[in-house]
Amino acid sequence: MTETEFNVPFQADKLGPNPKRIHLEATADELAALSHRFGLQSMDFLKGEVMMQRLSGKKIECRFKASAKITQQCVVTFKPITSQINLEFTRIYDENLKGDHFEKEIEIDIEATEELDPIVDGVIDLGAAVSEELGLEIDPFPRADGTDYTEFGIGPEITEEEVKQNNPFSVLAELKNKSE
Repeated sequence: MTETEFNVPFQADKLGPNPKRIHLEATADELAALSHRFGLQSMDFLKGEVMMQRLSGKKIECRFKASAKITQQCVVTFKPITSQINLEFTRIYDENLKGDHFEKEIEIDIEATEELDPIVDGVIDLGAAVSEELGLEIDPFPRADGTDYTEFGIGPEITEEEVKQNNPFSVLAELKNKSE
């Protein structure tokens, strides 16, 4: 199993035929490491639960619900922005997939309805799954209220005609016209 910032390992063979609920909560050190990984100013909490259920064969379905409170820096004003992210997702793990399976070139069926994750060395890292999904939900360019760009333009002081006149390629176009 690889080490991540938020580890919650679960031995797959310990899951019987009945569903199992597991609570997840990141420690202060894990929150600091996740903040660093995602370029956040801070993370107040990351907690949730997962409902695990064995499916047919060697597949395990994990239904996650988690939430995190994060503070990021506005890309325009540099002020802190605090937000809460709520996650709800499902992953299916398969013991038949091996970790080295993903190091080889494989064909991926885009139309497949079910994506499978490997169970590495008999362990499912529930914390790593939550961390990955959280990383996908964090806004990479957060903006404070009132700083959204609603329209791109050249500015109120400069007209379209002035832009055309001050274009560096306009000089080349004039030289070309003179030589013809």
